Amino acid sequence: MGNHDKTKEKIMRTPTAKDVEPRELQSFLIHYGFKLKRTTGSHFIYECPNGEDSFPIPMHSPIKPAYIDKIREIIIDLEG
Repeated sequence: MGNHDKTKEKIMRTPTAKDVEPRELQSFLIHYGFKLKRTTGSHFIYECPNGEDSFPIPMHSPIKPAYIDKIREIIIDLEG
């Protein structure tokens, strides 16, 4: 199981605030097809692989579970 698979596994279960590190999440999002549109301070604005939605993620450690929940919802929608 690769690093991205492990990160996806963490995202797909209900994570606590310290389960996913900012660098790990950035790498996963890029690998999964999300595009970094821009950064504003510590907020990274990502565009979804479907090109329809974009959302900010404050890349502070720890990443708040609400942002992980949003990513989980998007992945579930993309996978069908």
